Amino acid sequence: MNDPKFQQHGGAHAAEHPPHGPYWKRMHHSLFFWIAFVFLLAAMIVYVMTNNLAVRPGKKTGDPVPALAP
Repeated sequence: MNDPKFQQHGGAHAAEHPPHGPYWKRMHHSLFFWIAFVFLLAAMIVYVMTNNLAVRPGKKTGDPVPALAP
């Protein structure tokens, strides 16, 4: 029963074996990654939809500025 094939995951032998693969390949399993992904995606959508954050709520556009001063 001490044979490694009979050991349960997370048992005494779990500390001896490091996780497989580099972290950047496993990070999509993390809840923090998906929360950060949603916030970054929302920020990019707001930035694009507001035309470079030029549209602000409640602001009225003034008279257009002429290209050349008289």
